[in-house]
Amino acid sequence: MKLQLLEDLDLGGTSGRVAGALAQTLKDRIELLGLELREDKIRLVQVLILACCGVVFALLGLILAVLTLLALLPAEWRAVGMGVMAGACLVSAAWAFAGLKRRLTGRGQMFAQTLAELEKDKACF
Repeated sequence: MKLQLLEDLDLGGTSGRVAGALAQTLKDRIELLGLELREDKIRLVQVLILACCGVVFALLGLILAVLTLLALLPAEWRAVGMGVMAGACLVSAAWAFAGLKRRLTGRGQMFAQTLAELEKDKACF
């Protein structure tokens, strides 16, 4: 609503054009901020899905490893077999959490494009 009020003002001449340019710049920056918010929301959902998958598969793998080894191994090899299977499950979980960490640290500062554009605008005006 405030943007519309700025555009409707008839200030005349140069001041009117400056006010119009400022209003359009502000509108563009707000649109960019909205776009970045949507991108960050998508990124958050992806991170949560990866985290849940990592936890679920780690637990499922550990349970299945214990059950399988108990059923198949002779008594003297049960401890070694459980250790190997548990290690494989933990490596898989570490892989999932490494992907999660890459997602969390690979982006940089939030709203970087908006902040960069605002700095450019500040330098222009």
